[in-house]
Amino acid sequence: MTMKTKILICLGALLAVGAAVQQVGWPLAKMTVRVVDEDGKPVSKAKVKIGFREKLSDRYARAFGETNTEGEFTAEGHSDKRLLSGASKDGYYDSSSPSTIFKDPVLGKWQPWSPVEEIVLRPIGKPVPLAAKQVQTQAPVLDQPCGYDLEKGDWVAPFGKGVNADLTFKARRDYKDWSNFTVEAEVTFSQTLDGFVRMKAPAYARNSAFGWERSAPETGYTAPHLVRFVLRDTKTHLVPERTFATDKDREEGYFFRVRTVEKNGRIISANYGKITGDIGIEARNTKTCLITFTYYFNPTSLDRNLEWDQKRNLIEGLNHEQSPREP
Repeated sequence: MTMKTKILICLGALLAVGAAVQQVGWPLAKMTVRVVDEDGKPVSKAKVKIGFREKLSDRYARAFGETNTEGEFTAEGHSDKRLLSGASKDGYYDSSSPSTIFKDPVLGKWQPWSPVEEIVLRPIGKPVPLAAKQVQTQAPVLDQPCGYDLEKGDWVAPFGKGVNADLTFKARRDYKDWSNFTVEAEVTFSQTLDGFVRMKAPAYARNSAFGWERSAPETGYTAPHLVRFVLRDTKTHLVPERTFATDKDREEGYFFRVRTVEKNGRIISANYGKITGDIGIEARNTKTCLITFTYYFNPTSLDRNLEWDQKRNLIEGLNHEQSPREP
C-alpha cells in the first residue's frame, strides 16, 4: 500500500467521523418551564417558547406550547449548552427567564436533565397615561441652576419651553482631556418636601416587561442629590464614579415627588414619578455636560400610580430615541 493510498484512507475515515458528528449534532437538552404569578400561584394556558440553538448556527429552533393546570410546559431538543425561554398570556406582561446553562453531557444528554425554570408573569393592573421620556440633553450652562420641567419634557425658560422647575441641575466640570476630567451635577428641587427615594426592581420582576413597583411610596423623599463622573487617568483603566455601580443600572433607580404643597401638616398636592436606572452625566464631546435619564411623571396630583399605558404618552412629538420602551 502506497503512502498516498494510506493518506486517502485516513482522510476518508476522518470525513466519515465528521459527517457522523454533524448528523448527531448537539446533545439533547430537556427543560420544564413553570409559569407562576406574583403570588407564586401557577398560571395555566400561558404561551411558552423555549429556544434550542441549532448546531453551528445562531438560529434557534423554538418549541412552542401552553402550560398545564400546574403552570408547566416541557420540551426537549438538540442544542448547545444554553437554552432561552419566555412566557406570555393575555392580561399579563410578557416575561422571560435567564439563560439556562447546562454542563457535561451524559450519554448524549445535557446535565442536569429536565431542570425546572420558573417564569413570573405579572398581571396588568391599571395603566395610566404618563409623561415619559428618555432624556439625553446638554446642560444649557455651567455653574448655574437650570430647571427641567418633567411634564413638558424640556428645560425651563430661557433655555426651553418648560414652566415648572421640577428638577434643577447645577453642573460643574474640570476637564483636562478625554481621559482626565471630573464632571458633576447637584440635583435640587423647588419645594421643601420634594425629593428622591432610592428604588430597586423587585426580584420577581427583573425579567418582566414591567420591572418596577406599580406605585411610588408616600414618604421618605430627600434632597439634594449629587450625580458625579470622574476619570483619572490614564494608562490602564478608566474607572468611573457614578451614583450606582454600572452593573446595577438596570435594577435601581429613583422614585421622586415634586410640586409638593403642605397645609396644616398635611400634603394637599404633589406629583409623583420614577427614574429608571441611573442618572448619567458625561463631559466628553460637549462644551458643558451631557445629562441622561429615563423618567415617568404622573401629572395627576396625589396619584402615585406609575404603571404606564404605553399608548398614551403625554409628551407628544418624541422620536424613537426619546421614547421609553418599557411600561
